[in-house]
Amino acid sequence: MNSLLIAITLLPLIGSLIILFVPGSAKSQIKGIALLATLLSLAGALALLGGFDAAGKMQFQVIKDWIQIPAAFEQNRMPVPLRIGFDLGIDGLSLPFVLLTALVSFLSVLASWRVDYRTKEYFFWFLLLVTGLFGVFVSLDLFLFFLFLELTLIPMYFLIGIWGGENKRKVATKFLIYRGFASVGILVSFLGMAYAAGYTSGSMSFNMLQIADAFKQAGEMIPGDYRMWVFAVLFLAILIEEAFFPFHTWLPDAHEQSSSAVSMILGGVLMKVGAYVLFRIGVGVLPDMIAAFGTAIAVLGVINIVYGAMVALVQKDWRRLLAFSTISHMGIVLLAVASMTSAGLQGAVFMTISSGLLSALLFFLVGAIQHRTGTARIDAMGGISKQLPVLSGFLLAGALGSLGLPGMSGFVSEIVSFMGAFQKFPILSAIGTLGIILAAVYLLWAMQRTTFGPPGMVLEGAQDATAAEYVPMVLLLAIVILIGVYPAILGDIMNPTLTQLVAKIGG
Repeated sequence: MNSLLIAITLLPLIGSLIILFVPGSAKSQIKGIALLATLLSLAGALALLGGFDAAGKMQFQVIKDWIQIPAAFEQNRMPVPLRIGFDLGIDGLSLPFVLLTALVSFLSVLASWRVDYRTKEYFFWFLLLVTGLFGVFVSLDLFLFFLFLELTLIPMYFLIGIWGGENKRKVATKFLIYRGFASVGILVSFLGMAYAAGYTSGSMSFNMLQIADAFKQAGEMIPGDYRMWVFAVLFLAILIEEAFFPFHTWLPDAHEQSSSAVSMILGGVLMKVGAYVLFRIGVGVLPDMIAAFGTAIAVLGVINIVYGAMVALVQKDWRRLLAFSTISHMGIVLLAVASMTSAGLQGAVFMTISSGLLSALLFFLVGAIQHRTGTARIDAMGGISKQLPVLSGFLLAGALGSLGLPGMSGFVSEIVSFMGAFQKFPILSAIGTLGIILAAVYLLWAMQRTTFGPPGMVLEGAQDATAAEYVPMVLLLAIVILIGVYPAILGDIMNPTLTQLVAKIGG
């Protein structure tokens, strides 16, 4: 089963390499290879789920030496060796993200079926992006993690810059600059952690589990100022990576200019990498710093909740509205994590996974409607439910899930997150609940303008949802409802890991 983790990660890469040898005119074959590669990865991820032991420990580990330097630096005139490993593994925190990546990437390939412009290059870059995403969530070595993170940058740059909208090149460059700065911050913080862990243990390694143990056991050997600066750099990088206020401006532009399939993978998975870094590295290695700056992080979370919701209120484009809605929802993650409580961490992970599923669903639906109407502008549509009843119905269901309707994943996520946050920040949490009210206002207002009321356009010959479109719509909505009705299906996977994490940090 351990080799299955490698297979899941490398299958999209193998698919992309095979595509290189297929003639560009064989578009059906290229799409079939991409679909098969992501389908096999999804099957592998489900096999991992079937064999997963929900005991909270790291599983399916692959530990291989990769780069070794006998004397990376000196300590008391003694050489300190450096080890970089090809270390993979999953636990209850990373498995939900692996499953999310497998599902959304497979459905995104289905959503990309209409791509006929430079098809070969499109699916080559798309599969490389998926490889990077899998690698990020299964890496146990910080250096390897960084390499996979970098592997996501260039493919997304081309996917926006070539197959995007009118301002695609400008927006793609903006995306690359922002995410590039975030990567630099992440790399600097990783080097700082590895150096400090090596300095205290006498052996430098990028294995994140060893670094976490070293930081926990080293105690006062790592000066507080040093830990603070490492955390500050890491947290700044997370703010940019996750598009938190005030570093959020690239996200609405990227969603507005991206195709629906690229928006699905961007909003559904890539945008969750920053949150994963916060959980895995921030909470796992530097929990004392999150506790020390908890109030400031909570304030920033509330600003994101309220600011994102208020800006979403005035958006005239569905894609930009959903982007600001994501910023608002991910603000709840910041607020919940800042509490450093068991409920807060569980709610934050719930919210991240739920946001990924709902983002993928909503961006797919908006793309499908835009394909028929020629626009994503809210004020240009109206009454489309008469001509597109199925798509409108699923859009309404997705919007209700996003605003936290009971019985859907968004409701569970918000309840658990705010339960954890109220324990530490009752006033800030009360202010943060304004975001739930505002979400109901802007989403229902947009739905009313789009699907009901007087028709804004005549869609002659427009077909409602096709058979192929039912697959992503039904699958994503079914999982959103399943988590909402039976949250233990996700909670049983991640709770033992989060409970152990909270026990280690004394939460």
